[in-house]
Amino acid sequence: MKTPSTHTIRTTPIPPEILGEIESFEEEVAKLLKGDVSLDMFRPFRLQHGIYGQRQPGVQMVRIKIPFGGLSSNQLRVIAEMADRYATGVGHVTTRQDIQLHYARVEDCGTIMRRLAEVGVTTREACGNTVRNVTACHLAGVCQGEVFDVTPYAKAVSAHLLRNPLNQSLPRKFKIAFSGCRHDCAMTPIHDLGFLAAKKEDGTIGFRVTAGGGLGSAPRIAFLLHEFMPMEDLLPTCDALIKVFDNLGNRKNRNKARMKFVIEKLGFEEFKRRFEAEYALIRKGYNGKLHLPVIADAAPQLIQPVRSNGGNGSGGNGHAETPFDMWKRTNVVLQRQPGFATAFIRLPMGDITSAQMLEVADLIDEYANGNIRTTIQQNLCIRWVPADKVRSLHERLVAANLGDPGAELVEDIIACPGTDTCGLGITSSKGLARALAEVFPAGKVPADLSQESVKISGCHNSCAQHHISTIGLHGVGKRMGEHFAPHYELHLGGRIDGVPKIGQMTVKLPAKNVPAAISHLLGFWRQHRREGERLLDFIERTGKARLKEELIPYTIVPPFEQDPSYYFDWEGEDEFVLEDLGPGECAGGALEMIENRILEAEQELYQARLLEGKAQHATALNKAYRAVLAAAKAVLVPEGIDPNTDAETFSEFERLFGATGRIAKTYAAPSADIGDLGPHNTTAAFAAEKLAFAKGFVEACKVLTEDMSQSLKQKELDEKQATGECAMPSPAAPDREPSSKSVTTLDLRGVMCPINYVKTKLKLEMMDEGEVLEVWLDAGEPIKNVPQSLRNDGQKVLAELPADNFFKVTVEKVG
Repeated sequence: MKTPSTHTIRTTPIPPEILGEIESFEEEVAKLLKGDVSLDMFRPFRLQHGIYGQRQPGVQMVRIKIPFGGLSSNQLRVIAEMADRYATGVGHVTTRQDIQLHYARVEDCGTIMRRLAEVGVTTREACGNTVRNVTACHLAGVCQGEVFDVTPYAKAVSAHLLRNPLNQSLPRKFKIAFSGCRHDCAMTPIHDLGFLAAKKEDGTIGFRVTAGGGLGSAPRIAFLLHEFMPMEDLLPTCDALIKVFDNLGNRKNRNKARMKFVIEKLGFEEFKRRFEAEYALIRKGYNGKLHLPVIADAAPQLIQPVRSNGGNGSGGNGHAETPFDMWKRTNVVLQRQPGFATAFIRLPMGDITSAQMLEVADLIDEYANGNIRTTIQQNLCIRWVPADKVRSLHERLVAANLGDPGAELVEDIIACPGTDTCGLGITSSKGLARALAEVFPAGKVPADLSQESVKISGCHNSCAQHHISTIGLHGVGKRMGEHFAPHYELHLGGRIDGVPKIGQMTVKLPAKNVPAAISHLLGFWRQHRREGERLLDFIERTGKARLKEELIPYTIVPPFEQDPSYYFDWEGEDEFVLEDLGPGECAGGALEMIENRILEAEQELYQARLLEGKAQHATALNKAYRAVLAAAKAVLVPEGIDPNTDAETFSEFERLFGATGRIAKTYAAPSADIGDLGPHNTTAAFAAEKLAFAKGFVEACKVLTEDMSQSLKQKELDEKQATGECAMPSPAAPDREPSSKSVTTLDLRGVMCPINYVKTKLKLEMMDEGEVLEVWLDAGEPIKNVPQSLRNDGQKVLAELPADNFFKVTVEKVG
């Protein structure tokens, strides 16, 4: 740790109500350590206090809540002290402007809370089913293009809702953001409640209000609630919206508990009607004007305004760009106040050591006004730096290893903690971010990428907000025979500026190939773009299908025996494994089978085109044949059919799809069109004809599977463990005693997951309500997964009884 600063930390007595709250927490910890209270009982309590479990047993993550990202030097010094004394000596700035400390012992958390409370900082409601940290643009108050400073309004809402009884037990977390200009730096469209500064022609200020946004496994862009809301309506609007959410949110299924699902269920107009009715009642309790808190973030005293050189470019005069010039170009912006600049401290993946925090605290006292802001890009922002002190500030930052260029630009890649500490992480998002530094070197990325962004989440929950970046990635695992390989789903074209848009999931890439795939994507853009066309616009114009086709070569994973490096995550020392996610995810397994077989078909087609281009007609035809087979197998998955032979695949496909008209007549009989491609048919014209057929067939099957997948995707969301912390399901008891009704038997011994579940589901669909089905399942994954998946479907599992080397599961049809 840095030698302690000579600055004395100023503290104030902890208010009695907050002290009592911390004492209650410490009492519960004591009970936990004695065994008087269980971990499951303690979990919601510690989450309410901002303490989150890690994937490593016995340690906690402490999330420090920082409204609008604003901290004083005094507060930053205390956070540094807590990081060094009770955690790892590192703080992690999050995309919600919080600071997290990892590897804290639960018995130390009360002490950390006390010390933070002495300087006016809290962890309260930073986690759990509460209103999370209220975020705001880090340039609020100094931005050249802002309508007005949103800082006091963000602070007012945060203070109003902290410890508010309305905010203590919501159906799910609730997020609020404030932005002051059209660039919407705080990204209001992805929040439950967003406030964007607005001004009427007569000069009256207020907010444009949106509601119902969110990311996670089911991303949504928010709806417009008010085009203009007067300031006096700010707090009543918050209360009314939270009240409606509290009343209508789904408390049974955490995957459907966010406010966006309430809107989806009711329809926005009905939701808005209920909000307005609640608002009318609540507004009566408010009288008069909104009282704003004081923000201690004013300009420091200058003897006289400092003239700026007017820009952040290089040194000019034809000289090569110096490290300072590069840093100034990428990390410094001029404020709207003459003579002042804002400097960004780039924190790779949001991490800063306790020694660096102490140095920054000294710097903001010496060079600014004693305050700093965290950013949603996981950086720090020093405002009110006199323009003539920028160079000196840079020298001090370099000495503290904080002088990296590229802050808030594309090379400043956002990554969540991933498998480093998060219990929900699947892949090493930070490891991949470091690998991508070769693709996006800091301060050296071409200017044509300056408006783009790269964000990486270690799972589908989108903590790094990958859905709204130009290039977004989220980690998944994929079984490859007896092994698992880390993969990333690539999302392209997300944006907040202009018309907000969720990025399209384009292709699933093995983790090892991600840097090469993105490099290829950038090269493809530069080769085919129109004049002046930015990458984001190129992605939208080109479309998912063409981009996916271009990236298919990077999806191929060699067998483990051929190249085991594909089966290790970035910076991983051990072979990649997937933690047991609990039983009952059969729908997700079926969806993965469909996606994998369609991907296999696309890979075979890609190779067929390459071979045909080299006049290897016979081999190309074989690849086309394999593509057709893979696509046919994909559409048979929801039918509960997993063919063992090519002939069976064609037969079942033609019976279920060709003969019934469920697919275009052109593709109704693939066995006749591509089933017999003997070696005598190897002319270029013949090969071209069959490749065209195969491509059309695969596309037709993709359309079919996209329709089929919608219900499976919804079911997968229902079955997955919820975002956040929740206990894994215990083996469920039978819903009631076995029925005496006549029983239909379905023998699924030898049938693997998820096909056994699909067959059971199809059989139940043909039965009447109240009828009973007895399913014979193998031990292991089948008996572990299928009964729970049926329960998730709402069916009544009456019994799970062992027999000779298998299990008999009795199910009563519901609905």
